[in-house]
Amino acid sequence: MKFQEKFGEWNNAVIGEPLKPFRRAANAIEASGLEYTILRPAWLTDEDIIDYELTSRNEPFKGTIVSRKSVAALITDIIDKPEKHIGENIGINQPGTDGDKPFFM
Repeated sequence: MKFQEKFGEWNNAVIGEPLKPFRRAANAIEASGLEYTILRPAWLTDEDIIDYELTSRNEPFKGTIVSRKSVAALITDIIDKPEKHIGENIGINQPGTDGDKPFFM
């Protein structure tokens, strides 16, 4: 089993139930015909780093963590260039953090 499959199973076991309303909301937004950008961050850290990679909804999610600073940088980029990610459901994580679960768990 690949790291990301293990992480997905672990993540579902830990927070899968509380995420269900967010998944339903994302599905409704995507079906609405509105212009949107949905962000799906990995587990958040307080690290003082901006380093991230993106995955689309149909790609396997990468990594287990991402800094809040990285998410803020992406949001700032989206505000500056709103057309860049219109209609996208984006996963954001820190490169090189693949694993069974976040390092701090």
